[in-house]
Amino acid sequence: MSNVNFAVRVGTAIPRSVSLHPLPPAILTLVPAYRGLQFILVGDDIVIIDPDTYEIVDVIPA
Repeated sequence: MSNVNFAVRVGTAIPRSVSLHPLPPAILTLVPAYRGLQFILVGDDIVIIDPDTYEIVDVIPA
């Protein structure tokens, strides 16, 4: 995803029409606090999303 109509920053709620993806086990091993969260890619950035609220929890720059 490269052209988005929302601000890519913590606390922003993204549209529910965006498809979320489960985090890979390797990420959960490194950051157990992300368990239960999902992600999207925006450009090269990994954007961690709370699937209950669709709010951005973290942005990991490429």
